[in-house]
Amino acid sequence: MRTVGSRSAIFASPLTFRVLLALALLIINYLAFSPTETPIVTNLNDKASHILAFLCLAFLVDFSWPISRWNLPKIASLISYGLFIEVVQFFLPNRLFSLWDLAADAIGLLCYPLILPLLLKIHIFESRYNSSAKASSPDRAGRLP
Repeated sequence: MRTVGSRSAIFASPLTFRVLLALALLIINYLAFSPTETPIVTNLNDKASHILAFLCLAFLVDFSWPISRWNLPKIASLISYGLFIEVVQFFLPNRLFSLWDLAADAIGLLCYPLILPLLLKIHIFESRYNSSAKASSPDRAGRLP
């Protein structure tokens, strides 16, 4: 019989966050590469949607690989993804390359560490993030577990 603790462990596992990350990337790609006449694309505030999307991606990437903290490789991979979207949009009809969109992506990534302390107050997230960090920390002799 599973307990509440095991359910939260399953929910907070890196695999769960990686599946959610893959789904988020599929949705963002659909929205980014759809014609601008698509109703869902035109009804969203463009810069706010970029900020929110990259804030969510930052959370999902960070919790998908919780052994390393929010760091430059995670940030660089997401900025590269934002740049990839803009380059593809340059070649699509009715889409434009926009440095403002890339700036909004960066703002979303900069906002993530500001809300991370609030997220870590949620028990499921706190326990997963801290247990992974502890698991990768060396002991007093400098050995990894």
